[in-house]
Amino acid sequence: MQIKGQAVRLIMPGRLEEMGKWSHGTMATNKEQTSGGMMPGKDRPGKDRPGPDLSRSLRYVVIYLCLAVAMLLSGLQHFVLTLPSASGKQLQYTDGIVVMTGGQQRLDDGLQLLTDGIAGKMLISGVGDGVSRAVLVQQLDLDEREINALFCCVELDFVAKDTRGNARVARRWAIDNNMRSLRLVTANYHMPRALLVFANEMPEFNLYQYPVYPDDLRIDGWWHDRAMLRLLIREYAKYLAETVRI
Repeated sequence: MQIKGQAVRLIMPGRLEEMGKWSHGTMATNKEQTSGGMMPGKDRPGKDRPGPDLSRSLRYVVIYLCLAVAMLLSGLQHFVLTLPSASGKQLQYTDGIVVMTGGQQRLDDGLQLLTDGIAGKMLISGVGDGVSRAVLVQQLDLDEREINALFCCVELDFVAKDTRGNARVARRWAIDNNMRSLRLVTANYHMPRALLVFANEMPEFNLYQYPVYPDDLRIDGWWHDRAMLRLLIREYAKYLAETVRI
């Protein structure tokens, strides 16, 4: 068909329909590429960025960790605030005294209890190699009564290396001497764990405590003293480990 000297190509209805489909498909493909992050400078979502489920899981992990730390700190504070304190009550007589080594003051207090008639026999558990009664007399400022008590009524244990070892040796010693009750002498910060271990190793015995207060142990303001803080954290961790073990 010719119109004013120009050739015009006639397009049949079927051809128009095919061209429409091709044009629509091309536009859709371009749109998908654009929205899919194919354009320069655009990141494809879901590939490099964490999805909502992952972000939610990370938040839960952080929350649980914060709660766990808060519980541990609260438990540590409770542990320190509830350490056994000196009692003004008259001490009950026990068959034996068990002193766990770790400081001279424990030995002094144990011998004082023995000479005061609080018990008939005493075991010093965890003594180092080379230590003897004569060496203790030289190292400790003992009076005549305490020296006599040391040689007549005190037994030294060289086997125990830890608190559980102290308890096992003490149990055998108590059974061999037909004892039913024992008084434990150790530092106040060590006493909760010692009672826990001894009660587990010898449940048939009556146990009593006599906490010792080392001169260098300052509970007031313990969180300001690094050495004291490390000591209490370490002891609290050991106490928790024993509760899980038992």
